[in-house]
Amino acid sequence: MSETGAPSGKSCGSSAECLSNCEELAAIFRALGHPARLAIIKQLAMRDEACCGEIVDHLPLAQSTVSQHLQVLKDAGLLVCDARGRNCHYFLNHDMLRRAEGFSEDFWKELNALKTPADRAVHSAKLKID
Repeated sequence: MSETGAPSGKSCGSSAECLSNCEELAAIFRALGHPARLAIIKQLAMRDEACCGEIVDHLPLAQSTVSQHLQVLKDAGLLVCDARGRNCHYFLNHDMLRRAEGFSEDFWKELNALKTPADRAVHSAKLKID
C-alpha cells in the first residue's frame, strides 16, 4: 500500500499482507453484496447527504430495513454518519470507496497476471467465438 493507505498496485509483499488485503476486500464485498445496499450507495452518490427517511422515500423498503442496511454499510466504513438531533445524516466515505476500488483493481490485475499463456489463448479464442 502507498503512504496514503491506498493499494500500491504491486502484488502483496508478504502472505500476511496479502491475506489482510483480501480480508478487507471481502468485508467490502460482503457489505456491497446486497442489491438494497448498492441502491443506497447510488442514492447517496446522487446527493451530498441524506437521512434514512430520505433514502426510504426512494426505495421500496421499510424504514427498519433501510436502517439495517445503512448500519452494515457504516460498519464497513463505506458511509459516515453525522448525528444531528434525532436524525443521522449519511455521507459516502469517498476515501474508503477509493480504497475499495484500488483493492478490487489490484486483486483482478494480480489474478489475471497469474494466468498462463495457454489460459490467455483459450480466453482470447472464446472472445472471438462469442
